[in-house]
Amino acid sequence: MAPVYRQMLGSDFDRLHPNVAWRYSIDSTSGVAQVATGIYESVYVTSALPPPFFWYYAKRNALPSKSSRMVPFRQGHYCYVDELGRECLAVLRSFQYTTGTRNLNSLLVSGNDGLVDYFGDGPELLYPIEPSVTNAGELLLESGPMRWLGRGPKVGMKGMFSAQLKYIEGWDDARQRFRCDATVRNPVIGEILHFRGWFTAGDQACTLRDIPDEAWPVNLISRED
Repeated sequence: MAPVYRQMLGSDFDRLHPNVAWRYSIDSTSGVAQVATGIYESVYVTSALPPPFFWYYAKRNALPSKSSRMVPFRQGHYCYVDELGRECLAVLRSFQYTTGTRNLNSLLVSGNDGLVDYFGDGPELLYPIEPSVTNAGELLLESGPMRWLGRGPKVGMKGMFSAQLKYIEGWDDARQRFRCDATVRNPVIGEILHFRGWFTAGDQACTLRDIPDEAWPVNLISRED
């Protein structure tokens, strides 16, 4: 197996800044996890959606729970092959609010037709992901319309109901640390949420037995679109 982003980017992977390339060079055969710690300088959730929406998905570790600033966080990357034979990158984020820690978990899968990002414990949400590399060597992720994976019709949210994710991660040479910026937007509401800040990261030994239970969603989802 190859790392999920190298599979999709091909030779463009080598255009990433060396430190960003190192971040995403682990796979299920590496025997390591990667742990990052840092500060989200800004976490925002819109007030245009009813609070129960965010309570519901925050409880299921699919969305940030509230707006704040200067929030310490921890993020773990864990790689494995799922029961369908897909290379997976589990990303477990802990937002350390002063009122308590809240989690945001996602599972990036190298699917049959591209990358798919599942969010939440269920999982609850699905984003098809298109990765690319910027001229500055940053990793840029842009999604198609979000799909709901809860009860009811399995449909993509389009037009005025669509929600699309954009994530960019790069290296700050001046401060010798990584920067990240994640935003979800809707064409009517505008920005639904964002979290952005900086972090440092390191590898640690990790076998399959060491991977946290939260890295596996409750349900194995074969749907990729």
